[in-house]
Amino acid sequence: MSLENFWLNIYLFRVVNSLDHPFLNSFFYYFSFLGSGFVLIPIAVFLWFKSKRKLKALAVAILIESAIVILLKVTLNQPRPASLLEDVKLLVPLYHRSFPSGDTAMAFVIAGVLSYGEKVWLALFLYSYALLIGIGRIYLGVHFPLDVLVGAVIGMGSAIFAVKQFIRD
Repeated sequence: MSLENFWLNIYLFRVVNSLDHPFLNSFFYYFSFLGSGFVLIPIAVFLWFKSKRKLKALAVAILIESAIVILLKVTLNQPRPASLLEDVKLLVPLYHRSFPSGDTAMAFVIAGVLSYGEKVWLALFLYSYALLIGIGRIYLGVHFPLDVLVGAVIGMGSAIFAVKQFIRD
């Protein structure tokens, strides 16, 4: 049984996933790489030189976020939209373990940790990045809105915990 098979979740998925434009197809496909773990390498190198406390907080937040996401994905084993619905515009072939969105969770960890104590424009930029990762996961057809929402909550919760432990004085 799917946790995600309720009308509002499916309706919102259809609204975003049905937006079909060649520019958006390319944009979200390539932008989604910024939600993968590889983006952590340049961020870690940057933080190594700029702020070791933020690097430590980021590492702890990523470990917490990853543990929670993996535990939920394996335990709940929820189907992805293309496994549950017909006529899904699927731009990345994924079918299993949809809930929650790990890419969205990681993007919100990055935004939460890196924006702490920074100027408002940088925080807006980082949270826009995280939001676009989440929207992109729905647009690409690989996640439901509920996956993205829970991923964002996990990411923000992990970031807040790590910031309180390692950055705040």
